[in-house]
Amino acid sequence: MGIRTVEEYKESLRDGRNVYILGEKVEDVTKHRILGVAVETVAQGYALTAHEDPEIRNLFTAPHPETGEPINRFFITPRNSNDLAYRTKMIQRSIELTGGLPFGKDIGTDCLNAVVAVAKQMGKQEYQENARNYFEYIRKHDLALCGAITDVKGDRSKSPSKQKHPDYYLHVVDKNKDGIIVKGAKIHITSAPVANEIIVVPTRQMREDEADYAVSFAVPANTKGITFIARPSRGSWTDYEFHPERPYRGLTEAMIVFDNVFIPWERVFLCGEWQYSMLLTYTFATYHRFTAISYKVPSVETLAGTAFLMVEVNGLEKVEHIRNKLARITAYVETLRALTNAAINDLVMYDDVAVPNPLITNMAKLHFASNYHEIIKMVQDISGGIIATVPTKKDWDNPEIHDYLEYYLGGSEKYTTEERLRAVYLAIREACSHESAMHEVTTVHAEGSQAAQTRMILHEAPVKKYKQMAMRAAGIKK
Repeated sequence: MGIRTVEEYKESLRDGRNVYILGEKVEDVTKHRILGVAVETVAQGYALTAHEDPEIRNLFTAPHPETGEPINRFFITPRNSNDLAYRTKMIQRSIELTGGLPFGKDIGTDCLNAVVAVAKQMGKQEYQENARNYFEYIRKHDLALCGAITDVKGDRSKSPSKQKHPDYYLHVVDKNKDGIIVKGAKIHITSAPVANEIIVVPTRQMREDEADYAVSFAVPANTKGITFIARPSRGSWTDYEFHPERPYRGLTEAMIVFDNVFIPWERVFLCGEWQYSMLLTYTFATYHRFTAISYKVPSVETLAGTAFLMVEVNGLEKVEHIRNKLARITAYVETLRALTNAAINDLVMYDDVAVPNPLITNMAKLHFASNYHEIIKMVQDISGGIIATVPTKKDWDNPEIHDYLEYYLGGSEKYTTEERLRAVYLAIREACSHESAMHEVTTVHAEGSQAAQTRMILHEAPVKKYKQMAMRAAGIKK
């Protein structure tokens, strides 16, 4: 098959999967008022691979490395900086072209690329073959993927084997000649209810007595024993908002419950090799944070653009403290872009698999996360209190009061009142809404905590070189 259509993707989701949202079971995710938005968002990835513009189509597709058949470019294992650069460009262009990030293959292939790299490091032929065969399977069928990493964890002060019940971390409960049986739950899983396949990797280093928790595998979303409990996100645009003409794009998060789920051996990538659990987690984290900094560049570009636009519509271009804030916002955006490019150009190789530079990738993610809230504060300051108190689009559309709003809510003469209100509503979405509050939380926690990024920076830093230079400067000879 190679490349699926949007309709083929949607039809594949009508497979009897067990999905709940708002306490209700969902019979068809493609028709649900909230989950349907996530379906349409992921579907845009399929629209791009069939785009009428050959330049766009060629960005999102690539020849199969052996057969030459067209496949989704996300299914190309990165071998060099050019392959990594393509991933960044695909992520950023998909946001520009569709209004949102499809997230149908990004995180899943972050997991798979880590699996491929670690299987080579382990030297276990069985896992290498499983990874290679599974890659061929998803290439052939052009599947939508999600990555299931974070366990529910229970008491954070206790390790997996010391929890009050063993299922706070997903683990193997039985094995036989045909496969393994797993139990547990994963949480914070983006686009899970609308994916075809779930790729599971460990969430942390496992110890020798936690070998049953050192498990990685792939499983179809409609497998018996799997239940998705989705958190509602917003639906489509409302008539209370000034909004663009394009449809709203957004995804949903879910908890995935694995209740004695059978996984055949050919879909297992790690089972009991606890010594490699950290390497797999670590490698996934590097790929995933690289995906994160790639998509966050256009995200903060829009945030910066919102600040510049609000300055103009409010007539504040010459105010010095406003200009200082704009300079700091610009530096924030461009530093993130520079670090993302540096992670590509200074890659490391795991055998023949290219990995974005782990030190720079974590520096970029920490830069984004640790400064984001301050940037939001600046956008709020620049925009003014109107983003918390402005009348709605329904008021604007009411002829009895429209003229009051037209007359009193104008700003700079460069813009009409409606244009100013459209800018205000953009600022609301970016810095004063349920979605913006959620983004503030995910900035802290998604793709790993700032503490995790700090640990990885120290792990990757050339500390020995630093010390040697300091000792030489101090005249210490050891």
